[in-house]
Amino acid sequence: MARYTYGDSALAGDRLELVAQLFEPTSLPFLRAAVERRPRLAVDLGCGPGATTELLRTATSASGTIGIDRSVAFARRARSSTGLRFVVADVVGADLPIARPDLLYARLLVAHLDEPGAVLARWGSSLSADGRILVDDLESIEAEGIFRTYLDDVALAVVRAQGGALFVGPILHRSRDPAGLVRVHDAVASIEPPVAETARVFAMNLQVLTEDAEVSPQPTLAAALEAVASGRQVAGSVRWRFRQIAWERSG
Repeated sequence: MARYTYGDSALAGDRLELVAQLFEPTSLPFLRAAVERRPRLAVDLGCGPGATTELLRTATSASGTIGIDRSVAFARRARSSTGLRFVVADVVGADLPIARPDLLYARLLVAHLDEPGAVLARWGSSLSADGRILVDDLESIEAEGIFRTYLDDVALAVVRAQGGALFVGPILHRSRDPAGLVRVHDAVASIEPPVAETARVFAMNLQVLTEDAEVSPQPTLAAALEAVASGRQVAGSVRWRFRQIAWERSG
């Protein structure tokens, strides 16, 4: 992953906070089910502006919770809003700067990796004995109409062009466990958020990608998404499905 697909602008941060709010109903039960004991140290990988870091602390009651992101802008925003500790570092291309965490959490991050197995194995080697990695990423999005157009013409293509796989869940499910890790939880959680909220997420995605020149301007698509987000246009429901896997360090 040379860079995060959606950047680290103020708009990109707003987008991540909306995503965190939208999918907390699936992430919170996963964290509570897959974490069997209170962690001494829990780490949120690719934490963005810190919303998932706060969620991680709330769900696990960890004695210490740290967010790591390579964006200085996101770290600054996170520190100002949560009061938690944040470290600026690349969690993909180098060893983690945190010694022996008990829990690593990565939500909507692994989809952007071109070699997820190797990265997961490296993360696993940093864990404490019996420590766990929790991955919370997309399995699929069932959608029609303007939402399907956005996914097919924009989201899937952009992530693929950068070496990732937007729907990485089935790949992880079928893959061998990364070296040094054993799978202890593997399930799919579904959610159907309000259609207008999905439209807001997709509209913000498109705006960020356009501003960063990842895609050419698509005014017709942008206008259609904004119309659904504002309630001026009706669209069918969208079902998001998340693959949620926990691995424990073995040996």
